[in-house]
Amino acid sequence: MKKNWFTTGLTAILVAVMLMTCVGAVSMGGGTTTTAVNFRTGPNTGSSIISTLPAGTAVIVQESAGNGWYKIIYNGTTGYMSGDYLKISGAASGSFGTGTVTASSLNVRSGASLNAGVIGNLPNGAAVTIIGVNGSWYQVQANGMTGYVSSDYIKVGGSAAPAPGGNGGQSSGGSAGTVKGDYVRMRSGPGTGYAILGTYNNGTALTINGTESGWTKVTIGGVNGYIRSDYVAASGGSGGGQSTSQTGYINGTSVRMRSGPNTSSTILGVYNTGTAMTITGSSGNWYAVNYNGQNGYVCKDYMTTSNPGGGSTPSQSQEGYVKGNGVRLRSGPGTGYSILGNYNNGTPLTITGTSGDWTAVTINGLKGYMSSAYVTTTKPTVTSANPNSTTTTPSTSTGGQQIVDTAKQYLGYPYVYGGMSPAGFDCSGFVGYVYKLCGYSLKRVASDIYYNNGTSVSKDSLQPGDLVFFSNSSESIGHVGIYIGSGQFIHASSSTVGVIISDLNSSYYVQHYQGAKRIIQ
Repeated sequence: MKKNWFTTGLTAILVAVMLMTCVGAVSMGGGTTTTAVNFRTGPNTGSSIISTLPAGTAVIVQESAGNGWYKIIYNGTTGYMSGDYLKISGAASGSFGTGTVTASSLNVRSGASLNAGVIGNLPNGAAVTIIGVNGSWYQVQANGMTGYVSSDYIKVGGSAAPAPGGNGGQSSGGSAGTVKGDYVRMRSGPGTGYAILGTYNNGTALTINGTESGWTKVTIGGVNGYIRSDYVAASGGSGGGQSTSQTGYINGTSVRMRSGPNTSSTILGVYNTGTAMTITGSSGNWYAVNYNGQNGYVCKDYMTTSNPGGGSTPSQSQEGYVKGNGVRLRSGPGTGYSILGNYNNGTPLTITGTSGDWTAVTINGLKGYMSSAYVTTTKPTVTSANPNSTTTTPSTSTGGQQIVDTAKQYLGYPYVYGGMSPAGFDCSGFVGYVYKLCGYSLKRVASDIYYNNGTSVSKDSLQPGDLVFFSNSSESIGHVGIYIGSGQFIHASSSTVGVIISDLNSSYYVQHYQGAKRIIQ
């Protein structure tokens, strides 16, 4: 009897040890991003960014990494994400990448439970496509079967997206390159109809594996996908046939800048003769250009490297000042161009050239044109209520009203995820753009602005120009707008309505209100 007890106990211990050594990174379940969030190589903000995932992206949540961070899997790549921007759920469906069976023989079941019926089995090394997660179970497709397997026995890795049609007949050289442009989307196939796998910024390193129909097959952080060739630069070159950037000028009326090198691409702006742009490359009969931070393309037939406006361009930039109040900065040398901002007497600027009766200037990094009558190289005296002083700082209310007046100029402009210019704004891109026009610099995303810029103010103390913040969930800051007074705020709302004015006291915004910050003290 004693011997049997010893044998039974020893067997139990051995089984426990075997289970402990077999267990891998067990999945906690699924998760969904609550806002645009950085997917990093480590569980802290100092780790490198693998990609930026849009709001609503489905991920596999493997385990807690401590300090509010989680180890996750996105499209076959393992990384880390702050739990502040993650809604964790037991089950989720999505494209989670591929995996490999690590057990000698793995049962495929009809449900996410050991009690579910076995519908087949997979041998060691078998490849699966992960299409869902339910607790510690993966929903997979393999060998004509769709069912559930324990996540203990699946090694995840590789993109779920096959390489449609190969690499277009070009050899896969695996050459180094970089992303050219900001908020560039990588897709699962060579076309805009394919799923977005991630969003990347200028200079992000990648591996070029081939090309297909104007798209480049790339690998970034272990994720395989496609980026439009216009936005990929091979290392050691500009990727666009232009060795160095140079200044070009629009030579024509109502010339369109487009998102790609063809007439079917989206129109980003319309410009007239004399508008200066930076030529960054070329593609066929199109120049790749940058204007006021916006990348696009202009047909070579309507651009010249000599100023057609009849003005002269100084060999060196010159410091200057705005002369007058409410002076408008425009996108081109004429009153028919869009207004980029309004500036008051004494605002510093950099003079970069002239075009007729207009001066090309840069204010806080924003390029545009002002009527030469309102630009001076001599610092003007700013009227002050204090007779002992020649300058004054605008009060909070005055500065705040300037913010509001500037913001209202963009009512009705489109909402574009990741947008930071009149071609399209997201919520934080809109407030950042408006504040930049008025001489203030903000963090890029709503949550970073909330935690790093300005001072907190109570809701009943709001003044025009204050920023108001809202949550997409109870744990995150997901939206921001500019308070304009009378219980209203202006914001880039959605792709349906663009920039609008909303009632701060409506039921939705009351429920999701998180706080306010005052930037102008």
